[in-house]
Amino acid sequence: MTTVLYGECIGSREAAAVRISELADRGCDLETDGLAAVTDGDVALWIGAIGPLPAIAIRKDSCHLVVRFKEPLDGRILAHFRS
Repeated sequence: MTTVLYGECIGSREAAAVRISELADRGCDLETDGLAAVTDGDVALWIGAIGPLPAIAIRKDSCHLVVRFKEPLDGRILAHFRS
């Protein structure tokens, strides 16, 4: 999915507004503004009003993270954001 969605990523001590891309059943890419850094590890992702989705975040650089969901997303969630 190439659509950009908006959400929030909540870590153990921090939260950041994020832009979500490449949403798939197993994970997605996140972009932050770089000021509110979410650390690697367990996070909860909100995609709009859907969440919290438990996941593991891995930082790629100061503004980008890769997220892997702990449980695959239901196909209905993906269909909702594709419509």
